[in-house]
Amino acid sequence: MKSVKNGPIYRPMLWRALQTAWIHKELWPFALFAGLAGSGVIVNDLVQQARIALTPGGDLLSMLGGSAGTFVQRYFQLVITSGGNNVLYTIFGALMILCAGGFLIVLCQQLLLVALHRAVHKKTRLTGRDLLRALKHHHYFRILGVDLFFHVLIFIVLGGGGTLMRHLPVTIPSVGAIAILIAAGTLFISFVLNIIAMLTLIAVGEERVTIIKGVLEALDRFLRHPLVACETALLVFATNLMLSVAYILGLAVLGIPVGILFAEALTSSALLPMVFITLFGAIAAVMYTILFAGFMTTFTYSVWILLAEQLDRLPFRSRFHHHIRRRFINTGRSA
Repeated sequence: MKSVKNGPIYRPMLWRALQTAWIHKELWPFALFAGLAGSGVIVNDLVQQARIALTPGGDLLSMLGGSAGTFVQRYFQLVITSGGNNVLYTIFGALMILCAGGFLIVLCQQLLLVALHRAVHKKTRLTGRDLLRALKHHHYFRILGVDLFFHVLIFIVLGGGGTLMRHLPVTIPSVGAIAILIAAGTLFISFVLNIIAMLTLIAVGEERVTIIKGVLEALDRFLRHPLVACETALLVFATNLMLSVAYILGLAVLGIPVGILFAEALTSSALLPMVFITLFGAIAAVMYTILFAGFMTTFTYSVWILLAEQLDRLPFRSRFHHHIRRRFINTGRSA
């Protein structure tokens, strides 16, 4: 991405987002829960949703939750079989857990959106008062409405495409090409919807507008700079991919001394040290994963907040547009 006046923007924006995420470690715990909403890393979210919607056959609950979904399904089957008040108690408990979890996720999304808007302009850590101020004008149902609306809409698009692909008659000529076109079309539409969803969350959560106005603002931003928004989504995915590689390497480095100590304890048949080393390694791995997930989510939200601000202020030219213009338009003029 290039500003018409200021030159390259992508690298400074990504670097600033990384700096913001690293400086404001106080936001990592909230980012961990906000990340469960599945917003920001557009390509990652799209791959997961496409896997669910485009998988031929299979049980929907199992595809949605994997092994956890299968466990929940079997648990409810056992409860229903047992009968009695167990069904009511289980349904009530599940609803309470679902509502509490949803409230926590949406609350953390709101806090992260508002706090990061201040954090990108402030290089010192945010105080407890700053964090509480971020929740002063909380719009729980607006954030929740945006999350649910776009997740359902994207699932319908991908699910509709997957259903259409599964029911294509094999006797149609070029059925493979038609299936590829349907998959590409549904994936592209979902890709755009994910971008608009993130821009809507910023408008609703940080700018405190209604859902309808937030969607209209997001559409306006996207339509004025579609290539820039798409390029940013791909860059966020690429950066998170590199961060994931760094996470795996760090996990391996963490596991080497734990593995060596465990092997020595196993050789000496020392049961207590083996239990202690295993417990320590598990806790260290979990804490490392939690911190890294919080950092990555904070970085992702920072990029989108920075981009939304820049799109409102500067007349951008996307990198793709820049190359096309230099390759064809300027060459044609010089000729």
